[in-house]
Amino acid sequence: MVSTMNIIAYKDLTLEVRRSSRRRTVGITVERDGSLILSAPEQTPESKLQEIVHQRSQWIYKHLIRKEILNPSVPEKEYVSGEGFPYLGRNYRLQVIADDASQEKLKYYRGRFQLQQSSQHQGRELFIEWYKSHLKAHLQSKVEQFKHRVEVNPNSIQIRELGNRWGSCSTKGDLYFHWRVAMLPSNIVNYVVVHEMAHLKERRHNQTFWETIECILPDYQDSKQWLATQGIYYDL
Repeated sequence: MVSTMNIIAYKDLTLEVRRSSRRRTVGITVERDGSLILSAPEQTPESKLQEIVHQRSQWIYKHLIRKEILNPSVPEKEYVSGEGFPYLGRNYRLQVIADDASQEKLKYYRGRFQLQQSSQHQGRELFIEWYKSHLKAHLQSKVEQFKHRVEVNPNSIQIRELGNRWGSCSTKGDLYFHWRVAMLPSNIVNYVVVHEMAHLKERRHNQTFWETIECILPDYQDSKQWLATQGIYYDL
């Protein structure tokens, strides 16, 4: 077995390349200390490795974030007056108000969220439901905006809890989005929507897939990078 090592740098990422005649595929490993290992067949051109790192950069950032290498833990919300809650990238303050059985437990009113005092312990659940109810109509308008350019016609849009994923799609043409998308800036929402719509045409993250996105969102790389590094902060 012949094995050689060198370094590949991509933006603020540095990967140690380990080549081996025994390997048949390229793999990326995020070590416990945050170091990055790129294992590759011996004859793989460096240009190909650069392309793979570029394509998988979002995956790398997500794993670094999970290991708390890039970002600190996000503090949990307390649902008290003055706390900020984002909607489509803008931050709105929360006001805890006296109970009123004739009103919704949580509502948006005159530039702020209002939460009834006796429902503070339900704050997270109420905000999730609020985000879900308002996000769907917003995403429907986005799909209408982009569907002719992507050349797809999704069957349905559904808002769900998707773990670490911002979106997904089914082979039947259904689009699924995490409720947290409601918290993101509008341009990032565009990227998430177009990304999933493009998957209805091409399931893999190959050149055709990324070219489809780039034709619609020429600066999609900036959105992709932002989501990988800043998306962790948009949670409850």
